[in-house]
Amino acid sequence: MNKRDYLVRTFSRTKRKDYENYILTAIWHKLNNLDILPVSQQYINRANGSYALMDLYFPQLHIEVEVDEAHHKQQAAADELRMDDIIASVNEEAIDDFLCLKVDATRSIEAIEQQIADVVAVIQERAANKDLNWLTYEEELAQLKEKEVLSIYDTVSFKDIKDIANTVFGKQAKRYQKSYFRVYENTWLWCPKLSIDVNGVKKSVAKGWINTLASDWSYIDESHESAEIVEARKTLFQKEVEQDQ
Repeated sequence: MNKRDYLVRTFSRTKRKDYENYILTAIWHKLNNLDILPVSQQYINRANGSYALMDLYFPQLHIEVEVDEAHHKQQAAADELRMDDIIASVNEEAIDDFLCLKVDATRSIEAIEQQIADVVAVIQERAANKDLNWLTYEEELAQLKEKEVLSIYDTVSFKDIKDIANTVFGKQAKRYQKSYFRVYENTWLWCPKLSIDVNGVKKSVAKGWINTLASDWSYIDESHESAEIVEARKTLFQKEVEQDQ
C-alpha cells in the first residue's frame, strides 16, 4: 500500500467521530511531513481482557494524541485507568520517552486551534531530532528478511499469513486459506484472530472461534460457539498431520 492510500484509510477510521476527525486531520496536515507515520485507532489490549484505542499514535516518535470530548469529563477515573493500560502496553523501546498529548474538544474553536498548534510544535520538535524513514509495506518486508532475529518487542505487523510465511520462513506461498501452515516437519505456525471483549463477554471475530491470549502470553485458549465444530476441526487437523508425515 502506498502512502496516499494508507493515509486515506487510516484517517477514514475517525470519519464518524466529527470532533476527533477534525482535530486529528488538522494535526496531520499542519505537520506537513510525509516521513512521519500516523496510526489512527491503534488497538491496545487491556489488563482486564478488554481493549482500548489510541486516537492517534506516531510510533516513530512514541507520541500519542488523545482527543477529549464532552463524555470524557464524566469518566475521568475510567480514562485514567485506560491510560495506565496504554502505557503498560508500550514496548520497551518506547516507554522511556512515551508522550501523551491531549486536546480538549469542548473548548472554543480558537482554543482548539491553539491546542492543535501546541501539539504540532511538540511533534515537530521531536521529529527534528529523529532520523525518520517511513517505509512502504513492501519495503518493510524486504528489510525484515535481512534481520536475523525478530522479537515480540519489535514493531512488526503483517497483513497476511503468506507474508509471515514468505518473509520469516522463506516460503513462496501465494495464499493460505487456513489460519495455520507447516513450518517444517512437525512444527506448525498458527495465526488466530483474537476475540474481543464486549461488556465482559468474549465475542468471536472469526466464524464463531473464541481465541483468548493468556495475560502472560504463554498460550492461546481456543474454543468455539459450537462443540461439534471443535471436534470436527480436531479430526481434520489430525488427518492433515498424518498425511504430511
